[in-house]
Amino acid sequence: MKLGFNEATALECKGQSLMADLEACEKYGFDYIDIRFDCMKDYLKEHTLEELADWFKNHKLKPWAYNTLIFFNQRDEAGVKEIDEETEFIQKVCAAIDMPMLITVPSFDVKDLHVNEIKEEAVSRLRYLADKVGKDIKISLEFCGAPNCSINQFGTAYEVVKAVDRENVGITVDTFHFHEMCSSLEDLEAADGKKIFAYHLNDCEDLPLGSCGDDKRLWPGEGVVNHAGIAAALKKIGFDGVCTIEEFRPEYYQLSHDENVKTAYEKTKAFVDKYFC
Repeated sequence: MKLGFNEATALECKGQSLMADLEACEKYGFDYIDIRFDCMKDYLKEHTLEELADWFKNHKLKPWAYNTLIFFNQRDEAGVKEIDEETEFIQKVCAAIDMPMLITVPSFDVKDLHVNEIKEEAVSRLRYLADKVGKDIKISLEFCGAPNCSINQFGTAYEVVKAVDRENVGITVDTFHFHEMCSSLEDLEAADGKKIFAYHLNDCEDLPLGSCGDDKRLWPGEGVVNHAGIAAALKKIGFDGVCTIEEFRPEYYQLSHDENVKTAYEKTKAFVDKYFC
């Protein structure tokens, strides 16, 4: 199991930037990094993709996923155009720095659509995007554990991915999201491990299910997420990819940037050693 760092974890730390994250992740031993869309666009104000590609060529740390192509489904005509333009930008980034995957999240507040309507439209959109990016880029659907998200449970997301039936379309298991909307371990155990493209690690405060925002995430092992069950299910279905820590907690942003990344590495390493070694 490889160790990954999602830039959200240190996003509001003093001195944070894409280059600061890269250097700190390399320093502490992460294998991969998820690059956030806003961090990438800030970087490109003063740098080029060629410079970034050169950095990766000369370091152990490698890019894992572009995070995130947001709200891919249930968009109006202008929204579809926006998604197309963003996808084309992501394709350029992935090609330049040899990044294998983009993560996409569903839209929120779609109101009175039935689940079957949502699934059918999501399948159509993901097939379109999969064909657009081509076989060299994977698309990982990340369900979001919030009552108003159009795809908010693992089971629903996996049904969409199966129906898409594209080799380059899979699913993200984020432990916070899995917990928050009571996704089923039985559904996870019945999944194809090759379709789990991303594994986001975090924890959650002991608050009523479905009520938590991202600011209630905790370091893994400090909350109430059933990590043992999720990890056992992933091992059972043969998942052996990258475990990427992703936090959004305000208290963690008060740490120095260096201490934030150092702690994130230590927590991720301890977790993987506990459950996957």
